[in-house]
Amino acid sequence: MVTTAASTDPTGQGAHAAQAGATRGTWGASALYAWATTLFGVIGLFMSGLIMYDKIKLMEDPDFSPACTINDVVSCTDVMNSGQASAFGIPNPFIGLVGFSVVICIGVALLAGARFRAWFWYGFLAGLAFAVGFVHWLAYEALYDIQALCPYCMVVWAVVLPLFITTVVGIGRARARDRGDEVTTGASAIFGMPLIVLVVWYLGFLALILQQFVF
Repeated sequence: MVTTAASTDPTGQGAHAAQAGATRGTWGASALYAWATTLFGVIGLFMSGLIMYDKIKLMEDPDFSPACTINDVVSCTDVMNSGQASAFGIPNPFIGLVGFSVVICIGVALLAGARFRAWFWYGFLAGLAFAVGFVHWLAYEALYDIQALCPYCMVVWAVVLPLFITTVVGIGRARARDRGDEVTTGASAIFGMPLIVLVVWYLGFLALILQQFVF
């Protein structure tokens, strides 16, 4: 006699448990996170492209003046001609072109319903953590060594921070779901403490800029 799963488990709880076990450690993302990741990736890629274009023009013609060079303080020329603009032996915007392309691919995949293993998410977070550290170093160098600001670069800095914060939040929520904990969903998961941290972060940058160049 053949015994079916339905006859041994009429409530279907075993099937649900098996499905939950199969998805544990394989995480997707909310539509809000997927759209935000894609949007930030597009902005970062576009600005990296602008910086790369101006960097090439400066290499071809030292007298070229980028559109974002306005005065001695807001001077993309000074920033792009600095040694820090090629921190790893290649122009920094090349790193942005590659990195933000990856971000866009991940965002679009999530919009299509993709789910990734935990190790993938941790790898993505590690890349974003490197980017956060890198932009903080660049910001410090721009403020206190080069003593000039590049608006295009600052837009790139601005999109890296929310990418990192929202990914930390997303991983934390996914881990909580795997443990069976109740988690908040939708915009309420983002527009709370994560938003406060991001705003404070931005205000900190603004305060340092004002202290260095205004007061």
